[in-house]
Amino acid sequence: MKSNSTLLGGGVALVQLFDIAIHAATDQLEPLRVTSNVVVLLWLALAASGKMSVSIRQMGVVSMGIYLLLNALFLAQAGFTNPAQGGAVRWMLILLIALTLIFALGLMYTRRPSK
Repeated sequence: MKSNSTLLGGGVALVQLFDIAIHAATDQLEPLRVTSNVVVLLWLALAASGKMSVSIRQMGVVSMGIYLLLNALFLAQAGFTNPAQGGAVRWMLILLIALTLIFALGLMYTRRPSK
């Protein structure tokens, strides 16, 4: 099980780091998006340290909720389409959110429910 947890946690982290890197490289860092990435990375760091006072599932649910809220706020502000890309739907955002949720849910339910 530890191996699956490590792979899933690594997957979540890579998606977040890729998201930040792609926006930094294109000079399009959006504070709401980066903050959502940092929330997820902090959850992973706390989970890896073993110093959380609540279970990984509880903290994961809270972190994913904040992550989704911040990305929803971004979409409400910036729109579902990207004018810088000719009005194209933000498919990359949808893909990154989906991957984050899939990996995070896998991590939350692969690990034992203990603290």
